[in-house]
Amino acid sequence: MSMSTSKQRRNEDGGSEDSPPYSRLFIVCERRLTEEDFREAFSKFGSIEDIRIPLNHATGESKGVVYIKFSKTSEAAHALEAMHKKTIKGYGRSLKVMVASSRSDIHTEDNNENKYKRLFITVPQIITEKEIEDTFSQYGNVVSVVIQRDRATGNPKGFAYVSYSKFSEAATAFEECDRKYRAIFAMPKENYVRRTESLFDSSINDLINIPSSSNAALVSMMNTPAKGYTRVNFMCCPNLTRINVENLFDLIPGLVDLQYFVDIQRRCGRGLASYSNPVSAAYAVDKLNEFEYPPGLKIFVKPEISRFDMHNHNFNKLSNAAYNLKKAIHSAQSPNPDLAQLTEAIGEASRLLKMATTGVTDDVAYDMNDLSYCSVKLPPPQPLADIDSAVAKRCFLVCQPQPPPLTVLRDIFCRFGNLINVYTLPNKTVGYARYANSNSAENAIHVLHGAEVCGVRIKVLEADDEKGPRKRRMIEQSEQ
Repeated sequence: MSMSTSKQRRNEDGGSEDSPPYSRLFIVCERRLTEEDFREAFSKFGSIEDIRIPLNHATGESKGVVYIKFSKTSEAAHALEAMHKKTIKGYGRSLKVMVASSRSDIHTEDNNENKYKRLFITVPQIITEKEIEDTFSQYGNVVSVVIQRDRATGNPKGFAYVSYSKFSEAATAFEECDRKYRAIFAMPKENYVRRTESLFDSSINDLINIPSSSNAALVSMMNTPAKGYTRVNFMCCPNLTRINVENLFDLIPGLVDLQYFVDIQRRCGRGLASYSNPVSAAYAVDKLNEFEYPPGLKIFVKPEISRFDMHNHNFNKLSNAAYNLKKAIHSAQSPNPDLAQLTEAIGEASRLLKMATTGVTDDVAYDMNDLSYCSVKLPPPQPLADIDSAVAKRCFLVCQPQPPPLTVLRDIFCRFGNLINVYTLPNKTVGYARYANSNSAENAIHVLHGAEVCGVRIKVLEADDEKGPRKRRMIEQSEQ
């Protein structure tokens, strides 16, 4: 069996992070087959980057499954179509070949028949279905072309679906079509649980129906109260261009300036949009926050608070803390002092004093409105379980490209209750969260798997049963 790299191990649950997408196959097979058998049978379809055969930890034998990673999506597609339900080396059991999907993906029996045949593309609003079909027919048999149109006006929205008869044809189009189409694989209609109206549809309909004149537009936005700011911060998909982003924010009347850059380290687009009035800025936050563009990828928008406003806010908080501390000290001189109140007042004053001198506080570090902190909604923090509690279930963490700070990990994982501790291995991108309650661990996996924390993409999976808990605990405590 080949030694998998750390990147490949991080894709054991199916490879939603694989590049290019859908280039890894999952195969149910005869346990006696070896890596050499698979390499000989599948190398004719393209360049194989990795073959991984999971082993049973107890017996050391194959589990009867294998992962094969190709360098291109089309290579994996051709291998799937040619080898599904075929045999290798005369063994009686036929192969079951599937695209390795992530745990968050929708799994159905006909995934490999229908799921990977449709592309979602961006097109000019003046293009026709026939023109799209003529362009994309060079890659395979085009079954249908559907241009998305506004229900009310019938005008094209600038998006279209192209369906092929085979996965390999769609994969070839995905790889070879002009980049201006921004092609991605689309979910099949039969597997798509349609909402009454998607966030993308409802938001874009609300925006495009704003009257053209600025006065009428402001009147239509009067239901959104002004909140004192005229600028908004945003974070979006890094593949969007400045023109894409500017056109989107310009749908809100009153845009006067937009700054945009791609954050290479955190792999996202960031920027600042300035509006001529606070009503427009508040309306931009209300309508564009979590707006899906491109569909499936959200844009996050929050108010940009000026330093002057922040200074006034912090000054008021510091004044109140000073008053509370003075009151608590006076109370402590009484015959029956309230020591708990005094301790709380001292702690609050110390925290605000740290903010005034360094500009950094725990509130800043864990501000849930900070878009770089966590991309999913979290429950309130809960107290940690006793360090000596029995471990009911562990979560395995994979952080790309590096783990977030340990204090941040502890904060997000404690919110599901019964957290014993969380840690990462030295000089590694992996770690563990240990829970005293199985439901808490399962909730953490459900909510946090695939989330971005401080700009770092994390995967949260169920870990194997812990061996030698007392010894492991001693190791973890020594590491901390």
